[in-house]
Amino acid sequence: MSSNAVNGFGYFGKVPARGDFIQSHLPSDFVASWSEWLQAVIAVSREQQGERWLDCYLTSPIWHFALSAGVCGESAIAGTLMPSVDQVGRHFYFTMAKPINQVPVDVWQQREWSELSEEKVLKLLDDDTDVVRWAESVAELDWLDGIKAANPLLNHAKQSEQLVLQSEQAISAEHLLHQQLRKRLDRYCIWWTNGSELVPECSLVSESLPLVSQFSAMLDGQWEQWGW
Repeated sequence: MSSNAVNGFGYFGKVPARGDFIQSHLPSDFVASWSEWLQAVIAVSREQQGERWLDCYLTSPIWHFALSAGVCGESAIAGTLMPSVDQVGRHFYFTMAKPINQVPVDVWQQREWSELSEEKVLKLLDDDTDVVRWAESVAELDWLDGIKAANPLLNHAKQSEQLVLQSEQAISAEHLLHQQLRKRLDRYCIWWTNGSELVPECSLVSESLPLVSQFSAMLDGQWEQWGW
């Protein structure tokens, strides 16, 4: 189950029903960067958390994300990240994601899709889930296609303090936020979660993928301790 195609939702990672990585329908440049980052955050958080790590990992929340183009591969991409384990007990995350045409703010603001995505990935933890059928159904999902992109603001130079709006153009809070994030961060990532026992429901904004030294906070909710 591997492919470089980018139609529909794709996936990458480990699940209890398989003994190795499964992957399909995700850009290869995304998978390469994403996998390297995940391996690093697992290694560093394991060292930081010590004996607490396994409990923190297994009870950590599912995170959803929307990444600007260039953050992790050429394409902007959005998806869901779930702590998982393979058939022989090796721990690694499972990701379900899709390249997007919208800006991350739009995908975050219209995030009903992430509730559906969370339900979908959780099915992989059920013993009676057929992974092949699950994978076939994922390739048909179009949840992100219906997200509406707000009208872009006009003549906005990155270093300018001014905006130009046509008379018929409604001011979009989403795009005002997007422009401010782009101005401050150039490109950006938005993360959000429904929370867990240790991590409250919240959203995060970062310029790039979270630093490996900071990722422990996404497991245990100790933001100040881990440098957020």
